[in-house]
Amino acid sequence: MTKLEINLEERYSKKLGVGPTAKKLFKEINNETSVILNFENIEFMSRSFAQEYVFQKHNTNTHIEEINMDESIQKLLEVVEEDFNETCLNS
Repeated sequence: MTKLEINLEERYSKKLGVGPTAKKLFKEINNETSVILNFENIEFMSRSFAQEYVFQKHNTNTHIEEINMDESIQKLLEVVEEDFNETCLNS
């Protein structure tokens, strides 16, 4: 079985700026079993996008593999993930 690979720069932009874009992404992949999200050349991710991305990731059955993620984006997602775990999972 081959995994669907999505190049986020080609599909959206070098700048992932708004939460609704993350919703759109997950709407596209929710019927897939496994997906590779390629973050190559992504220069910016807003906190709004990151928050929606983390929320959607926790609410999907799709296995997601993230590749070529810039360190700054990875750190932002880690911070948002930590906030999500503290506020949403411990409530």
